[in-house]
Amino acid sequence: MQPFATPIVASLRALLRASFLSLSCAAFASSAFAADAAPKALDPHAPEGASGFEYKETVFAKKFMVAAANPHAVQAGYDVLKRGGSAVDAAIATQMVLTLCEPQSSGIGGGAFMLHFDGKGVQAYDGRETAPAAADPKLFLNPDGTPLKRYAAIVGGRSVGVPGVMRMLEMAHKEQGKLPWA
Repeated sequence: MQPFATPIVASLRALLRASFLSLSCAAFASSAFAADAAPKALDPHAPEGASGFEYKETVFAKKFMVAAANPHAVQAGYDVLKRGGSAVDAAIATQMVLTLCEPQSSGIGGGAFMLHFDGKGVQAYDGRETAPAAADPKLFLNPDGTPLKRYAAIVGGRSVGVPGVMRMLEMAHKEQGKLPWA
């Protein structure tokens, strides 16, 4: 007899199996229909690639590797590693180029998180945006104390956070960088 094999647990297991099977079938069926609606070719000049499958060869490396959404950013990170920089140095270079190539998706004007593994452990860096120093609880309230309408709250400077990417990269560089911060 399995531990915790009560009729309730058995019923839950059966329900989970049935739910998983139903979701799997639904996902498969919807992907078959979506394949006809998906773009047939990617536009290499678009700021972000279309959603659709694009076959790429698996790549292996003996020393180091850089992966990013843009080949120019990959090259910048790769060049830093070739010069003896650390993974954090390469990540900084990669991020700076992504700021230019894909500012709508990744850049110094926003927030980010970074995980660094040094072979012994993982260090997490938090570069999430923060509220401006002058922000107070009344920032999103009308003078009469009622909440602003959604559009009024999100359009304009009220909803803009203080970018955190550069501070995060600075912290990571102080702890893990090898090359000078330039």
